[in-house]
Amino acid sequence: MSAVARRYATALFALAKEATAVAPTAEELARVATLAAEPAISAVLGSPLLSPAHRLEFARTLAGEIKASPLLTRFVSLLADHQRLAELPAIHRYFQQLLDEDLGRVRVTIRSSSALSAQQQTELVAAFANITGKQVIPTVVVDPELLGGVVVEAAGKVYDGSVRTQLTRLAKELTGTASL
Repeated sequence: MSAVARRYATALFALAKEATAVAPTAEELARVATLAAEPAISAVLGSPLLSPAHRLEFARTLAGEIKASPLLTRFVSLLADHQRLAELPAIHRYFQQLLDEDLGRVRVTIRSSSALSAQQQTELVAAFANITGKQVIPTVVVDPELLGGVVVEAAGKVYDGSVRTQLTRLAKELTGTASL
């Protein structure tokens, strides 16, 4: 993620927090970022041929399309003025990270070779809530590339409990090539 996206997201988060409008701003930003990520729209947003006046008009149209608050409308207009509209999806992702951090949440991706039962998923969520000390928001993905087990990505770390990794570890131990 670019430093530019982080800077803008941080500034928007601070303004939204000051206005006690973080949740509505997050929802609006998600909607405008989804629009901005559409191929036809992203091509226009990234075009250097778009005049400043047309870029500003386009930004206001995007904000109007989702019935954005004055705060987000001004923010999107600012992005247009600084030719940063193409950064909207990245700004949204970082804003979401800031919101999760502020609310004591962590998003985890759980990859498994087959569908997990409700009990297995609940146990994994509870384990990672204990590890991170935060409320866990899981995304469960079935990954047929895994032989078995699970791989969990949480808070920038990967917890690999896959069968392939366990077999590799065992092979290293048996051959004496395991690092000490």
